[in-house]
Amino acid sequence: MTTTRQTTGSLLARALVCAMLGLALGCGPTAGGGTVTPGTSGGGGSDPDPQGATEGEGMGELHKRLDELVGRERSLRPAAASDGGKCEQLCDLATSICGVQEKLCDLADDHPDDDAYQGLCREARNECREAQDSCVRCVEANQNQSVAPP
Repeated sequence: MTTTRQTTGSLLARALVCAMLGLALGCGPTAGGGTVTPGTSGGGGSDPDPQGATEGEGMGELHKRLDELVGRERSLRPAAASDGGKCEQLCDLATSICGVQEKLCDLADDHPDDDAYQGLCREARNECREAQDSCVRCVEANQNQSVAPP
């Protein structure tokens, strides 16, 4: 019975995380258009993160934004380990990190032979995956605490 309860709890936690992360779980490089050089604007609009801030579209601006979001996410991890209410913030940051990752990799797709672009895309993918994993661990840990017998 405990195994069934843990499996069901784990599935519920993953479903909750998927709902919280939305499209970010499917984030990855997609074909983009136009040529952009690092540090310049690529045109188009900017998407707000959960706190309403926006980033530019150039590689330098996106890399700076990624570093900022990753720093915030990492500093929140210890508090989230003991406070289930922080999981939503952690997952929101994961969604934002993955959104920046998608933009960085879109730019990298436009520059397949540029090692700088490709390196930043790889770095962003790793950060996205790590932030998603952190979100899942937080939700699962706190969900397991709520189903544990008294």
